[in-house]
Amino acid sequence: MSQRRAPRSALIGAATTAAALALFGAGSAPPASAAGSARTAAVRGPAPAPVPIAGDSDVGPWTTSIPQVTSALSALRSPTQTATSTSDLTWTIRARLSSRGSVAQIGDYASGQVVEVATGRILWAKNPTVARVPASNEKLVTAFVALVSMGESTRFTTPVLQVAAQPATVYLKGSGDPALSSSQLTAMASAVATKVKSQGRTSVAVVVDDSLFPAPTNATGWKAEWIPGTVAPVRALVVDQVNVVDTSINAGQVFAAKLKAAGVTATSVARGVAPAGAATIASTSSPTVGQLVQTMLNASQNDYAEGLHRLSALRRGHNADWAGARANALEVLASRGIDSTSLVINDGSGLSQTGRLTPLTAIDVLSTIRMTPALNSVVFAAAALPTAGVSGTLADRFDTAPTNCARSIVRAKTGTLATATALSGVASGVDGRERIFSVIINGVTSTAESRADVDALAATATGCY
Repeated sequence: MSQRRAPRSALIGAATTAAALALFGAGSAPPASAAGSARTAAVRGPAPAPVPIAGDSDVGPWTTSIPQVTSALSALRSPTQTATSTSDLTWTIRARLSSRGSVAQIGDYASGQVVEVATGRILWAKNPTVARVPASNEKLVTAFVALVSMGESTRFTTPVLQVAAQPATVYLKGSGDPALSSSQLTAMASAVATKVKSQGRTSVAVVVDDSLFPAPTNATGWKAEWIPGTVAPVRALVVDQVNVVDTSINAGQVFAAKLKAAGVTATSVARGVAPAGAATIASTSSPTVGQLVQTMLNASQNDYAEGLHRLSALRRGHNADWAGARANALEVLASRGIDSTSLVINDGSGLSQTGRLTPLTAIDVLSTIRMTPALNSVVFAAAALPTAGVSGTLADRFDTAPTNCARSIVRAKTGTLATATALSGVASGVDGRERIFSVIINGVTSTAESRADVDALAATATGCY
């Protein structure tokens, strides 16, 4: 096994020296019962590739009404707000994690780690350098890359264009905005209708221009039957996040209907490219990148993830294809000093069965976000990372004993494929100590049981269980 540097969280506390921090912290000595408890379990062979039943089963009723996020304040309680005990529960938590994170409990094909933020002490580790299929935990990387590449406040403008010499045609040009809504098209159609009527026209041809992204192809590791229900082909134009094979033509048809309601007939809807020099006659703007990231994380929105994956690449000069998005992501991670050893990025959503992520990389990303105010204020806002037992894909978890004690004090990204379960986030301890964790399990035979296992580890990290 290759040597890897300590996770970024080990740099947060004042005591960051040498091997003492690696496991026990400066000046500490493990109790006899802890001897050997950090021993990493051996990998017993390759895990079977996860195969989603119907794609990412994180998708559920919470995605039917995507929140428009406006908060930029962290909703994760500070350790002092969470603390119900003045005792340092480190050794108790280590012992419990060792038991609940054993091979007998979570299986052979699991990787995970729990790190105490203030000291960098590793409280539990199981194959933390072994990369697994992360499912939607991949969206943590996508979120980080999007925020670093584009900035939290960036918006995307979707215009309707017209060439003065060819007024009988209008162009609906995709900007990659994954949140474009039919109500926005209604407003633009009204403005366009007013314009073309002033030109003495009552009909136009509608051309949809989605050339910002190349013609869509499936990511490596996607199954054909997942398209378009689990994730739509990645195009630069989509309205109401509808999952159809051709979201661009669908958007054009919706726009045509809006024009008709405004008194202008669309004689046709076709794909094309707007000529250079075409003038904007109507436009609309997306939510901010920060808001899109928050929705993606909270609802585990696959199509938002794929759009952001490509827009990030474009912003930094890469092609908006799978190779360009992958190259951009790896460059961004490297630029922030994040260890991407064994990381395999095949998409932005985590649906790929051939993508890989280690817990160390997930923890490094989370630690960097937590340490960077501009990133932390987005990712840990109330409507971003799901809150245990409260919101998003964790709304219906941590709601029964023994893990319900961690309700509202764990913020984490879920990941679920048919044979993969993951949970990575931050646990605010009842002893006033914050801990970052990541657990990725492959070879899952029961989603309910594996979720219970990862939830138990997260609750254990708080010290409440």
